[in-house]
Amino acid sequence: MSYRDSSRNAVLINGGRTLQAECRKNDGSWVTSQIDLNSCIGNLNGFLGWDMQNFANTATEVRLEEDGRKLTCMVVKADGGHRERQGIHLDKIYNFDGVLTYRKSSLVPF
Repeated sequence: MSYRDSSRNAVLINGGRTLQAECRKNDGSWVTSQIDLNSCIGNLNGFLGWDMQNFANTATEVRLEEDGRKLTCMVVKADGGHRERQGIHLDKIYNFDGVLTYRKSSLVPF
């Protein structure tokens, strides 16, 4: 289950590299949580991908789309040019009892 199913007011901060949202805890209360997307999303010659790092070092115009379900940006290619706007669904970001968490596997035991 994506973080969006139990979070609200998602925004990007720190130049788009950090996702911040209010996350519902198991007890029903809400807390603010952040995750550094730069630690789990990378740039492979102008394409965004999971299990890499430092996408923000070569990205501009970073924004959330689809009600926070997708991150999009302009990304520099290896030759210095740009591809058209690239996006990645944030389906590997989860809310685990009020903490935004990255999971490499799509199977998350809760």
